[in-house]
Amino acid sequence: MIKKLHRDQFFSDSYQPPLPFNSNTDLPLRILHEMFLKFKYYGERNSEVTIKGHRDTFKLFMKFSPNITLSDLTETTVVNFLEFINTRERKIGKDYVVKEYKNSSIVIMRNRLNVFFDWLVKRAYIKINPFEKIAYPKVTYTDRRAYSQKEFEAICYAVNTTIQWANLLVKKRNIALVMFLTFTGVRKEELLELQLSDVDLFRRFVIVRAETSKSKRGRIIPMNSSLLPYLEDYLEQRKSFLTLFFWVSGRSDQPFTENGASKFMKQISKATKFNCHLHRFRHTFATNYYKQTHDIVGLQKLMGHTSFRMTLSYLRSLPDEHVVEQIRKITIDEFL
Repeated sequence: MIKKLHRDQFFSDSYQPPLPFNSNTDLPLRILHEMFLKFKYYGERNSEVTIKGHRDTFKLFMKFSPNITLSDLTETTVVNFLEFINTRERKIGKDYVVKEYKNSSIVIMRNRLNVFFDWLVKRAYIKINPFEKIAYPKVTYTDRRAYSQKEFEAICYAVNTTIQWANLLVKKRNIALVMFLTFTGVRKEELLELQLSDVDLFRRFVIVRAETSKSKRGRIIPMNSSLLPYLEDYLEQRKSFLTLFFWVSGRSDQPFTENGASKFMKQISKATKFNCHLHRFRHTFATNYYKQTHDIVGLQKLMGHTSFRMTLSYLRSLPDEHVVEQIRKITIDEFL
């Protein structure tokens, strides 16, 4: 379950500056960033996941320069920050190594800082966004994110047979989780915040509530008939639990957590010998839905995206043979 944000998380004692201030330029950057987060969360209704992303990136920025001030926010500073993140040692697995970030990761971090810097400019804390004259790096997606059929079969075999689960409830839950992710393509936070009332087995649909969605837009996902028996088996095992959350811990009457989901993926990765992540199921759903329906509008709605551009980025796993197949279907008789 996503940890809820509370008011005191925005203005804890560790962020309180000495008073009084002589001017806005005296405000510590940490305090300004907490004001920014409060505005994004309460003013613009950004999701908790988005807020966490902003906070994590800012922590890295402060690690680069703990004593940075508003007057230090220059083009030189942000270029030095980009150099810092690409040359510092960071933990990957059990080791600390120097490894450059992918351009896509750089863009994500830059976007988060860019929004904060724009917020500062609009409120006259700084005169110019230090990123203003720096072009974005080009991002090309060449990696296959969706699971292949062979990989998916390996995952199913591992969950059903190879891995020894603590009890039957955990086994049925994990089987249902894999199938649910595959047939709905929901985000991690949407999965963990799902409640019993959001899943209608009789009418066969799943409700993704707006407050759990990254886009802050609710949506309804029709349920594939192949998913139904897995959910029924799981619900039969969890019938004695009182929590309103759909997915439960295997040992107590508590919701299934983000840590539990991470551990689950690590167990599958160990058993299958390849990297497994919850988000790859979302790519798998998008790729297979489009490959079988060619319905990009429907896919955008099911994924909860606000733009086609984002939806299209999920289709990079389409194999070349799919494109060849579609080209061969084109006939001159049906040209516009």
